[in-house]
Parts: sequence; structure tokens; C-alpha cells
Amino acid sequence: MKLLKKVLPIETKRCFVLSQRFTSKKMRKKGIKEYKPDKDTISKNLSKTKKQILKLKEKSLDKIIRDEYKKRLKAYDELDWYLGEVNISEIKVWNGTGGLYESWTQRISLKETAQKLKAEFKKEKSQIRRRRAFQVIPQIIPIKRVLQREEYLLPIVVPNGTYKKHSGGIKTIPWFLDDGCMRSLAYAVSGDKKIKVYIGIPKKGVCE
Repeated sequence: MKLLKKVLPIETKRCFVLSQRFTSKKMRKKGIKEYKPDKDTISKNLSKTKKQILKLKEKSLDKIIRDEYKKRLKAYDELDWYLGEVNISEIKVWNGTGGLYESWTQRISLKETAQKLKAEFKKEKSQIRRRRAFQVIPQIIPIKRVLQREEYLLPIVVPNGTYKKHSGGIKTIPWFLDDGCMRSLAYAVSGDKKIKVYIGIPKKGVCE
């Protein structure tokens, strides 16, 4: 892991709210199969949505995050935040993210989960072809550079164990993807070894 620069908590909160409005919820609203964005559409819609988010005060962002998952807001306020870079072998996704098998996401790294998915994509008939991850990731890969250039669409990483129910494998995998699992999986499946992210560091902890 590499820390690049320290940022205020509001930057991470903006990142979470923008990503929810621009990616996940938009896909759920329109339907995965119908949502096939191109680079020009992504850039245009991103600019519009970003302007809306930047107008929101921190209290408004807090309410949105609290309504989504109360423990997330608590974590965001208790951690020091940095823009940084992580290796795909030192972070993990939410258990069961994107409808994947629990065994593909529990106690293993993003790298290992991506390897399982990559192998599945090569099969002529996959048993998980109807799962969200299987359908969404191929749509993200062609536009990943557009997404990676926007700092408010970077994945968000917290210490593994922040949400005990959803993390696991703490001894071997130190970091947990709080937001951006599908994007991170798409990056890893397509060959990225490192990912630029927002990283939350315990205020009294030491990170190497």
C-alpha cells in the first residue's frame, strides 16, 4: 500500500455518494442489461452528477450515508483519509458481493476473487451468468479508464474488520473494499495489479 496525500473526510463522503448515484443505483434503476454506457455518455453524465454532489453540504452527505449504512458514516468520521494505491492482493471485497458464491469472496483477496471470475468468463456456459457481477463487470472494463481518472469514483478502502459481518480473513488481508467492489473486480480481471483508492487509516494506528 502507498499513501499519496491526506484528504478531508468530506472528500471520501463525496466519493461514496457520487459513486452510488452514478454507478450502482443507476444500474439497479435501469436494469443491468439495459445500462450499456459509452465513454462520451459517461463523461457527460459524470460532470452533471459531480456538480450536484459538490453543492451538498457535509450534513447532507452524512444523512445519505447514514441512511445507506449507519456503521459506514461512523467509520468515515473515525478514520484519517488519504488518496493512495493498493495491491489487489492486500484487499478483499464484501462477502457475497455481486451475487458471487460466498467461497469466492470470504477470507480471500481481490486478486483471488478476480482469478475465479476470469476463469468463469472463459466458460461457454457459466453457472453464474445471471449473477450481477458476471453481467456488470464486462460493461465496466471498456470504460474503466474514464472511471479511474475521476477521483470521486475511486474505490474506498477501510481496515479489514471495520464491519466484522462482511469482512473476514483479517490476519492475511489487511484492507477491505467498503465501496467500489464491482469496479475493483473489473480492474483486476482486466489485468490491473494496483488500484488507486481512498484509504481510511485508524487515527492512532500505524500503517506501513
